[in-house]
Amino acid sequence: MKSFKHQEIIQALQTILNIEQHISGLDYLKEITRNIANTLETQYVLIGHSIKPENDTVQTDVVWAGDDFYDNFTYELKDTPCENVFTGSRACIFPKNVTDRFPKDRLLIEMGVKSYIGAPMLTVDAELSGILILLDVNPIEDVDFYSTIVEFLAVRVGAELERYYIEEKLKQQVAARTAELEKTNQELEKALSEIKTLQGIIPICSICKNIRDDQGFWQQVESYISKHSQASFSHAICPECEKEYYADLKNYLKEVKK
Repeated sequence: MKSFKHQEIIQALQTILNIEQHISGLDYLKEITRNIANTLETQYVLIGHSIKPENDTVQTDVVWAGDDFYDNFTYELKDTPCENVFTGSRACIFPKNVTDRFPKDRLLIEMGVKSYIGAPMLTVDAELSGILILLDVNPIEDVDFYSTIVEFLAVRVGAELERYYIEEKLKQQVAARTAELEKTNQELEKALSEIKTLQGIIPICSICKNIRDDQGFWQQVESYISKHSQASFSHAICPECEKEYYADLKNYLKEVKK
């Protein structure tokens, strides 16, 4: 890793944080990761968070390796230098031969890493939210300078990472609520489509009481209403009609019974 003088630290931080103001979220995290790697001439830069509730596994959010971004991955904290970071509140630095200290960390060995810097990222409530990691194939020449830079950057990156996950959670909640409302609207539209109502002026014959439909055809009342509503009919004879139309039949039946 490159060595810095005091004034160069300020200049390095200014270069790393020189990101357009409209960039935020994951795009910001990627941009600052790229700037860290290029400015500090670091081979690997990782941003990640522990997976709750066990907090024994890290999920990376941004991975820079060599000269480009790589796919995110998960790894267990046990027997790694990152385990020390998640148990403290300050940067953890192994300036050289880090794999000698952690011989079971196969990932570091496969990457050819010699030096390690990891800084915890804290929420506004001082809870550990993530980790900022710098790895290199060369030893660290100036521990104090790198410690200062990485601890400072961890605060900024941590704030952006926390905001990113808050926004993602809100997006998920909005998406879920939107899907719920769409489902409700679809059910409502389906229910409304099944409801038939009669409204407006209905032409009806004043003598036979048949009804004229929109095509000009005359229909019996029950046929028209059944077609234009959910109503159905059962037939009976009211007392007045019984007297008018069936009085003779009624008298005849009485005589038969005698």
